[in-house]
Amino acid sequence: MTRLRCVRCDLAGILSFIVRALVVWMLTAGLVRSQTPAGFHWVDFKKEAATLSNVEQALKAENYTAIREIGLMNGFALVLTVSRESDQATPEGDQWLVYNVSTKDWVASPLLIGYNLQVKDWITFQTNAIPDIGVVYLDCWECEPASMFTALHYDPHDGWRARWVNEKDTNHPGVPFLFTDVGDPYTNEDVDQVFAVFTPAGGVASAGTWYHSKALSTGKVTDSVVRYSVDPPIGKENEANRPGAPASEVKVQLCTANLSVILLGGQSSSSCKKALGVQHKSQDGKFRNNK
Repeated sequence: MTRLRCVRCDLAGILSFIVRALVVWMLTAGLVRSQTPAGFHWVDFKKEAATLSNVEQALKAENYTAIREIGLMNGFALVLTVSRESDQATPEGDQWLVYNVSTKDWVASPLLIGYNLQVKDWITFQTNAIPDIGVVYLDCWECEPASMFTALHYDPHDGWRARWVNEKDTNHPGVPFLFTDVGDPYTNEDVDQVFAVFTPAGGVASAGTWYHSKALSTGKVTDSVVRYSVDPPIGKENEANRPGAPASEVKVQLCTANLSVILLGGQSSSSCKKALGVQHKSQDGKFRNNK
């Protein structure tokens, strides 16, 4: 159920601490509070014991230790559980399992599996649509994890689902925005990773990532810019690689992101400094490449 990629176990403890500290800093930066949509509420386990009991019955075949949260929305429950090893003394390292549960037939469907999961805020990815719940998590533990961002979307017919499904690894949907098994000491590369989730006031949200690496032995450069958004009419997630001029515009947007966005990192990297150094702002307020 987990994707372990540990190749230098003697460094795992140190890197695990660094990664957790870095992620905590990134995930608490610039939170934008949004209004909880009508019809949604987090279940009070003491006052709504019947709902808790029904959810427990729905998950009786699942491998979990405790239910942490239940969010109800018009016929469907968003259920957050954790699984803890018997010899594990603290919550650190708990495996999070998230489910969509129908309150009509109490059938549960898994949405994601991860670690250090944090529910951040309500985010609008579609105009005139119910906001999504932004979630950040790690894809593995005691390894070199990738940090993931996804949005839990509510559909009146099917309930909850996670955006940007990973067809190769369905347990870990979302946007991979930070890899820890790249660069020194894992690969002989100089690597910069820049990312942001944009939540413009009165507009729809989107996300972007920029991965730039240079092989120190050969000089080969890998440069990938991806924009993540949602198609307004049908609500389908888009994942578009940006080449050329579109990539330059996204790079500038990513590098000039500040604490007004909900998630960001890498803005002080050398790649960002270089990208901003070869851009200028025109009179119409848009960034153009210098000639």
